[in-house]
Formats: sequence, C-alpha cells, structure tokens
Amino acid sequence: MKIVLIVFLVLVGLLVIPRLMMSFKASRMKGKDVPLTHKASRKRIQSGKKTVLYFHTPSCGACKMQGPIIDKIKQRHENAVFKIDASRDREIAIAYRVMGVPFVVFVENCKIVKAAAGFQRESAIEGFFEEKGGDEILNR
Repeated sequence: MKIVLIVFLVLVGLLVIPRLMMSFKASRMKGKDVPLTHKASRKRIQSGKKTVLYFHTPSCGACKMQGPIIDKIKQRHENAVFKIDASRDREIAIAYRVMGVPFVVFVENCKIVKAAAGFQRESAIEGFFEEKGGDEILNR
C-alpha cells in the first residue's frame, strides 16, 4: 500500500509541478516589453494593436486540440493571430520564455498583457479581442 501511495505522489509531482511552474512563469511575463524576434508579427505588434502569438509543436496532443480553436479565431481576426512552431523557431520560443506548449501570448501596445500555458478555451482567447479587453476572462 505504501509503495502505491509513493508511486502516486511521484506521478502527481511529475505531472503537476511542471505545469504549475509554467503557469507561474507565464504570469510573471505580464507587463514586459515584447521581444520583436518574430518577423511576421513585428509590424502588427509595433502598431500597438492586439495580437495573439500561439506557440505549438506538431507532436503535442494538447496543441492538436488547441489548433482548430486558434484557426477559428484567426479567421475572425485576420492578421492578429500568429502560429509559431516552437520546435522550428526555437530562438523565438526562447525569447518569449516558452517552457512548454501550447503557450499563448497576448500582446497590446508593445507589452505582454498576459501569457498562458496549456490549453486555452476559445472564449478566453476571443475575450482578449473584445473592446473591454478580456483580462477578467483570462483570469478564470
């Protein structure tokens, strides 16, 4: 019985602690200047308009679920959503402190408004583009 409990605690620790660390580091990005390492989004970011950067990898299961949601939002907000393959564009991922994927960075006025690790609901991402912002939606 003790062995089962120990194995369970180790597994929980291996699964939960990294996710908590990613969330903590993502929350510390708020208010930071945006690195302008991604050429495709640079002009939009410099204009001060709301921009979403979505970091993913082809082998990530959660990214496969997040991808269609991002594509749907990208259709509604043309030129405001950028998909970045973190496995190919490592320098960009490092500049944005991406520790795991999926990872979404919300940018406005050349500042990071919010960064979120893990799967994000469509309403949370869409809320960012609403007139009032969306910070209250993102914090749920």
